[in-house]
Amino acid sequence: MGVQTGNGGQGQRAPKPFIGIHFKCCGIYCRIYKNKNQDAYEGACPKCRRRVKLPIGSGGTDNRFFEAS
Repeated sequence: MGVQTGNGGQGQRAPKPFIGIHFKCCGIYCRIYKNKNQDAYEGACPKCRRRVKLPIGSGGTDNRFFEAS
């Protein structure tokens, strides 16, 4: 008799696309995610709340980590 664990892959969400940002203002690294329109990555420094927006466009970059100053 086999034992089934988990939910068999049902109900699992796909990973949400993100990029890593080093906020030089406060020396903090965090992730920011695509906005609702899927046309930019948007987020804020978790300490000082400084906002950052990186547009997504053709001819972009494969980089996944950035610095915001």
